Amino acid sequence: MQGCEVGTKLRYWLTLISGMLECLCFAGVVFGYASLVFVLKEDGYFSELCSSDTGSNSTLKEADCSSQDEQFSLVFTIASFLNNFLSLINGYLFDRFGTMVTRLLAMCSPITGQMVTW
Repeated sequence: MQGCEVGTKLRYWLTLISGMLECLCFAGVVFGYASLVFVLKEDGYFSELCSSDTGSNSTLKEADCSSQDEQFSLVFTIASFLNNFLSLINGYLFDRFGTMVTRLLAMCSPITGQMVTW
């Protein structure tokens, strides 16, 4: 029984380490969103929602990007809601089917979404 205990301990540590790596790589999209917004603005996401107004006393154009900021706020709201809501579903899947099946489903989900957009 000693070998069985070693294999279980190894699987436990590998699961823990891979889970931590997943959190470090993918949780930052939601929790680091405030820093990500600056990069997305520079890349021009939702820039079509900005309207430029010329001031009456100056020749400089001032851009009103409140619609762009509202859109970024909506994206964050939906992402954080889905993060919390899907944790409930993930918890059920982990309890019912185990780690391997849940991770396989999680890996297949973006692949399926990518194939649908083609």
